[in-house]
Amino acid sequence: MINKKEMFSKWIHELFKDERELVSVKPVIAVAGALCLILGMILSLFIKMDPADILVEGVVIITCVGMGADTLDKFSFKTGSKTKKKEEEPEV
Repeated sequence: MINKKEMFSKWIHELFKDERELVSVKPVIAVAGALCLILGMILSLFIKMDPADILVEGVVIITCVGMGADTLDKFSFKTGSKTKKKEEEPEV
């Protein structure tokens, strides 16, 4: 029986995998950026200090680029894998 720690670890690993079954940095950056934005906004409610607009915009841009790049990789690899399979087949 798998304990909860192993299940969570497996879930996190599956969450950040790309289409090649490897852990990709882009979703890690996107999730880290989203968490920073969420935590920053929550802390700004309690501390009564507004974060700098340029800092928030920078984190938003990095997060969006990470999510967009990960999405593009998922679609671009599928087209590349079809051509790779055709090249590997022996010609008769």
